Amino acid sequence: MLGVYGKICISFLFEIFTSTLFGTFVSISGKTNHYNFKSWKVLFNVMKHEFDHKANVEDLMRNACDFEANATIARETTKEKYRKLESDGHNTFRITLDGLIARTIQQLANKMNNPTEKISYQISLAISFVRTHYIINDMIMHGDLIEAFTLIRKNFESVTRLHEIDKNPLLKLLKKTPNVINIFKDGGKQLYPTLSEIAHFGTPRVGELLTVNSHEDGRIGPSLHPDFNDDALGCYDRHAYVSIYFSFWLIQFLKSVYGENYDHDKDEKTFFIMTSIAEDNGIIRRKD
Repeated sequence: MLGVYGKICISFLFEIFTSTLFGTFVSISGKTNHYNFKSWKVLFNVMKHEFDHKANVEDLMRNACDFEANATIARETTKEKYRKLESDGHNTFRITLDGLIARTIQQLANKMNNPTEKISYQISLAISFVRTHYIINDMIMHGDLIEAFTLIRKNFESVTRLHEIDKNPLLKLLKKTPNVINIFKDGGKQLYPTLSEIAHFGTPRVGELLTVNSHEDGRIGPSLHPDFNDDALGCYDRHAYVSIYFSFWLIQFLKSVYGENYDHDKDEKTFFIMTSIAEDNGIIRRKD
């Protein structure tokens, strides 16, 4: 049931909606002659008498709230399934990676001497990468795999740009798409096309990431709300691959801008322990 405040809001929204809708149609027509105005006025009066706007708004709000509630339940259920299937090795790696990224990025809160335009650009990229990293974690565990892969692509491009800034004049890079393959070589050739296919929904097979369900009455189709998908674990491995590269870059970056003011020994040792765990669990492989 809607309270007094909710009812007032609905009434207010209705007034805004109808006045905006009416005014928009008049302006879109490009004319203000008597015929157009009268036609819309008649239509408006018919709608006003034959269409219960208040009930409609209540129904829309109810549907929106129910959808969000069901989606939240579905995501929590999916997360539970993911955690049950996540191996101990993957769990250890994930905690180590997340902790290392969190610890190192917080070093940027310390004062930096004479930051350049390049460094400022890299700091913004790094902060954005870290925010996205944790969003991707949640998306994978909650079953939003297409969205997760799309953001992995974004972070792949971000870490590429961080390396490009180290090697090139800034003006040469501005407004240009990061060249992932140029930086990551074979890794870029293998991963980036797949990420782009998913981000652009380039083929029908991308829909399989939504989890296709079959029903007793013969209906088959993608799940409206997130559901656990076997591709979630593979999605995480690709996410981890990109974030490992980033964490290595970040440690080197902190060493270069803070010098002796950054105690890098613990972070570097943690990084090599983490990559060893990643190798042992098939997250990454060394080139032969």
